[in-house]
Amino acid sequence: MLSLLGKLMMTESVCTVPVPRTQQELEQAVHDYQTTDLSGFELFCYWQAIREASLEQGAASVDRNPILGDDSY
Repeated sequence: MLSLLGKLMMTESVCTVPVPRTQQELEQAVHDYQTTDLSGFELFCYWQAIREASLEQGAASVDRNPILGDDSY
């Protein structure tokens, strides 16, 4: 029996939904996700792609906006 982590790793190799790379692509993907009649595995793949893009863009924005004085600690 596969563990939850094993199942998640397996879905990453099976999902074919492209991960949005720009803010505009991410906004379009969220709109499509909300307005399209998806279900089951396809719904999960769209959710996963949007999640990955959000995390990547969030990390990039943190790098661009450093905390002032953070380097003095």
